[in-house]
Amino acid sequence: MSASKLPGLLFGTTIFVSAFLLFQVQPMVGKFILPWFGGSPAVWTTAMLFFQCVLFGGYVYAHLLGRLRSVRAQTLIHGALLIASASLAVFVLPDASLKPNGNEEPVARILLILGLSVGLPYFCLATTGPLLQHWYTRTPLGGSVFRLYALSNVGSFVALLSFPYVFEPLFELPDIGRMWTAGFWLFALLCAGLALGMGRNEGLLVARAEPSTEASASRAGPGWRQRAGWIALPALASLAFIATTDHVSQDIAPEPRLWIATLGLYLLTFILSFDHPRWYRPGATAVACVLSILLLTGKSDLPAWLGFDWDYGVSELRWMHYAMMFLVCFMCHGELYRRRPQDPKHLTEFYLWMSFGGACGGLFVALIATHAFNDYYEWPLGLIGALVLAASVIAREHPGWLKAPSARATLLALPLCVLVLVWEDPLHWRGRSTPERVEIRLDQSRNFYGTVSVGERRYPAEPERNHRVFFSGQVTHGIQYLADDKRRLPVTYYGFESGIGETLTYLKSRHTSLRVALVGLGAGTLATYAREPDHYDFFEINPEAVRVANQWFDNVSSCVAHDKRMIVGDARLRIEQLPEQIRYDVIVLDAFSGGSVPIHLLTREAFQIYERHLKPDGFIAINITNAYLNLYPVVRKQAEALGMGFRNKYQAADASRHIRHNQHFIMTRDTAYLSAHPSVNRRYVDAQGREVAVESLDLPGVPLWTDHFSSLNPISQAPARPKGF
Repeated sequence: MSASKLPGLLFGTTIFVSAFLLFQVQPMVGKFILPWFGGSPAVWTTAMLFFQCVLFGGYVYAHLLGRLRSVRAQTLIHGALLIASASLAVFVLPDASLKPNGNEEPVARILLILGLSVGLPYFCLATTGPLLQHWYTRTPLGGSVFRLYALSNVGSFVALLSFPYVFEPLFELPDIGRMWTAGFWLFALLCAGLALGMGRNEGLLVARAEPSTEASASRAGPGWRQRAGWIALPALASLAFIATTDHVSQDIAPEPRLWIATLGLYLLTFILSFDHPRWYRPGATAVACVLSILLLTGKSDLPAWLGFDWDYGVSELRWMHYAMMFLVCFMCHGELYRRRPQDPKHLTEFYLWMSFGGACGGLFVALIATHAFNDYYEWPLGLIGALVLAASVIAREHPGWLKAPSARATLLALPLCVLVLVWEDPLHWRGRSTPERVEIRLDQSRNFYGTVSVGERRYPAEPERNHRVFFSGQVTHGIQYLADDKRRLPVTYYGFESGIGETLTYLKSRHTSLRVALVGLGAGTLATYAREPDHYDFFEINPEAVRVANQWFDNVSSCVAHDKRMIVGDARLRIEQLPEQIRYDVIVLDAFSGGSVPIHLLTREAFQIYERHLKPDGFIAINITNAYLNLYPVVRKQAEALGMGFRNKYQAADASRHIRHNQHFIMTRDTAYLSAHPSVNRRYVDAQGREVAVESLDLPGVPLWTDHFSSLNPISQAPARPKGF
């Protein structure tokens, strides 16, 4: 390699390493503090808000530093920042002293923890892209400076994919933290080398960078409209990214690595847009964006008016949202690149306003929408903005097309589509009323932990089937009959033949009084198993879930246990804080039905806490019913680590009784119980009633989960099924 190419390689390497570290630290620190806040997906949203705001602060610093006439002064100031950041990089993982006690406001506490642990190193990394690109424009090196920005997004993309698929499965979090610190020191050395070279050659750089008077006169500065675009376009893209992530997670079907999938697509649009103009085709992208939004309303009334009848499942719906989000972000970032400044002296200002726009999108979702809306209405609002932008792009690219009557009719139809998006849920609310069943929404609210809602289903011809349903996001967390003679029946995952039903029935036959801990409230169905002498403790992290369970269901209020307590907060923290003398006969863990499972409740440290508050012959019963993850090998490892026996119980669905198929894992040292209740796995039976196969939930190579080591990759494999099932 020639010496002339070496400086350009050094710029590219430094920017790539900084971007890699920038996006490696986000999932690392986010996962580390996730157990401290109940494993809520909102931890990621809040963390994203923090990182976007610090990124904006880094771009402000780069812009102000770049305005100094002396390059030597720039390098000295930045060198001091590098030294300070490198000294604090060893504290990248938060200290245990920052751990909340469970009573704090979560958003403010998360922002404080992130600021104290990773704030300055992340700020330093955030300055690198715009500052080094600014320095690059002061050198005689050729090439587009915006390709360096695309390269930084490649580094971010690689970091985002490598964490869950390389680092997380192989290393514990403290080890990843130490490697990240070493990587930061490498970055600091590379950046310091560039700064030293820039400072030593200041005279040459300034002489080469000064344009002629004629060239300066020909370059007009950006106007307010251009600057407004630098803010609005990334704000819309950020809103589309975060709102779609939340919408898919809560209202369609959460899945592991959802945040990584959407963020990866978001970064990919940056890479394509800023690498070269050939990738972004404005007219085609805008039309595709409009079509993708129309397709997403396929189950609403609009396509029926147009003669379409779409039918698709959860997986297809999820990927349609991914495609729509990609097209919206690609259009926003493509238009942003078209509005980039032509004069390099405005480069840092461009990145400054761009990062401000991205932060505005995150601020709107995390601080405004969460408190102002009772559902994820920011998602359709983002699509409204996308439709308006797409219409303006189409009008700009094809001005003659607007003269056609059909084109004008299409543009007139867009406001109608907007109204449908705002007032008609494209997915409908948990189902649509039919002549046989009437759907009624009774309540819906939203907070840091997501959305909770209550629906009522009435059957005009069969009133004995009328019932209420408790939803957390899209997941059913309890059903209660309205008829008095069925009101106390345990249904859904908690029937008498379920694993937890059998366990509680067995314990009631052995003990005159039970002390029971229930983690995860839902509709409070398990309270129906209580007897008057029993003690029942209900642990629930979401205050809104407690309100809904008490207002719309009477399982808890009618619970006959003479001693019952509602303990609000993260169950692991609350159980850990209990007096040592409190011991339970059974601890029920029922918080894993969705795709975003609270991993911190399934680690070695968590089960050690449970065991400390469990009687010697006590039980830990875990509802491992999950459509996305096979949790059996995880809890089996924990049972073996505690030296406890275990069984698995599968119960098939029975729609006539509102029993859903369910899996429960029970661990105990009670050998009599284990002998009387062997494991029951799912059986596959053909049309003639002959057993074809028995489902095996074992997965090889799943390690023992700890607070510092867990990976969803091995357990994302669905159990093998016979052909045709």
